[in-house]
Amino acid sequence: MKMICSITQRRCAAYAYPGASKMRWYFVKPYVRWDPDSLLHYPEVSHVDGTKIDWLYGQPKSKYDAVDIYGPNTIELKNLPMGRTPEYLQERLRRFFSKFGSVSFCRCMPHELDPYQCNGTAYVTFRSKEASVAAATANLVLPYSLHSKVIAIRHLDTDKTNDPHYVYKHRHYISQVVDVAKQVYNKLTKYGPCPLYQVANSIYERNFYSGKWHKAGLSILMRFGSWDAFLKHPSLNGMFEIKDDIVTLGLQSDETSIKTLKKLYIQQSIELDAELSVHWREGRVALPPQVQKETDELYHLTPIPEHLQLLSKSHTMYRIHDERHMLKIQLKQERNEARRWQEKQRKTMRLSA
Repeated sequence: MKMICSITQRRCAAYAYPGASKMRWYFVKPYVRWDPDSLLHYPEVSHVDGTKIDWLYGQPKSKYDAVDIYGPNTIELKNLPMGRTPEYLQERLRRFFSKFGSVSFCRCMPHELDPYQCNGTAYVTFRSKEASVAAATANLVLPYSLHSKVIAIRHLDTDKTNDPHYVYKHRHYISQVVDVAKQVYNKLTKYGPCPLYQVANSIYERNFYSGKWHKAGLSILMRFGSWDAFLKHPSLNGMFEIKDDIVTLGLQSDETSIKTLKKLYIQQSIELDAELSVHWREGRVALPPQVQKETDELYHLTPIPEHLQLLSKSHTMYRIHDERHMLKIQLKQERNEARRWQEKQRKTMRLSA
């Protein structure tokens, strides 16, 4: 028994941990650059783990590696959609960021297990630092065809980032603007005209982070810039009038004001989407008719012709509304009930006999 225990202990000591194998990897000589001053091979070693950098498929271990590879005027994009080839995204990202300045390099990293789709990271390099800093603070939201992704952008040299909550903040501001307009309408209806500098009194809105009520003004400032521009905005359709810095109500009824507020919400949402969405082909050559038709179908699906709709449905789907079909069901139920009654009578006669 003692011999068995000693053998087991020796066997356990031979392994690093329970379940490990005795296999040892072959020796790999550490990579050393032959010519450290060569610009052609610079950089080839990671600053983090000292391994050789794969320029084509390797993802940088830190921002320092990316700066060494792509240059200081580089922004890093995160949360890119999968399911698209890197070349597809590179072309569209280059078109979008070209409005900030000349793009010298655009690289979407392929996935390790599938090189035909992106792994969610991209790097865009500009020729000037001013263009890269301006692009780092941009707010980019991909269209519905690319899963409505909100892209996180970071400047590798200055470490500046865009606001990840920008989209959600402005959607919150739009809803608060509609609520503020409704409160101003009720205030002027109840108390009459008031000076422009007092229009914000007793008007409240909710905070984006805490949800608490505070004095209105932030949402108006972020969406319109001032109370004057807000009250004179065309989307309100003359709901308020300003004359000699006195705010009065326009010629609108309660029902018309409700429709106006709905229109205000829709127009502000459209303006926000136009500000954030990616206009791939703005100022470009028009797409071929078939390609344009397929692109439009992503947003507005055309209904199938009536005869194809009928063929795609089951044959009994519309029969429930047919009187003849209902009569057939009724006759079948009566026939089954009569058959069950006859079988019951036969069993009774057999038992009585």
